Amino acid sequence: MLGVGPFYVSGIFIVTVSATIFRYLGWLRIGTIDNLWIRILLILIAIVLMVESVIVWCLAVFGSRMVESVKTGQLMTTGIYAWVRHPVYTAFFLLNTGILISQTNWCLMALPFVYWLALSILLKRTEERWLQQKFGAQYARYAARVNRVLPWPPRGPETI
Repeated sequence: MLGVGPFYVSGIFIVTVSATIFRYLGWLRIGTIDNLWIRILLILIAIVLMVESVIVWCLAVFGSRMVESVKTGQLMTTGIYAWVRHPVYTAFFLLNTGILISQTNWCLMALPFVYWLALSILLKRTEERWLQQKFGAQYARYAARVNRVLPWPPRGPETI
């Protein structure tokens, strides 16, 4: 099933790349962080986020049995899916967040919050609605235990 993913991912990439180009060309000077130690800290955080994005994406695509699960119509709740409900979207969100943080500009650091909000709204109104209809109470229990976008250890008992 092809959902809102390609639109969301291409949209945030266009905004992130544009913001990066504007920053590089000097068109976005407001919000520039001049303190060297803060810049170094932010670049380190950005690197961690970008590495985490690659790990999450690899776990979702290669580490899980996603294709097999989709073919058999089963709800994914193990592996990385036990930590985050939408790991592929999460990977792109983290990658773009890392790129923006690496720009060391306070104004650009507002964009990940916009990205998160947009993703949450899109998922609630499309894919999660579809998953709720398809899997019912099983999905409701899963959604109550596992974060939508930010990877975190699951809450409560593991019975789905």
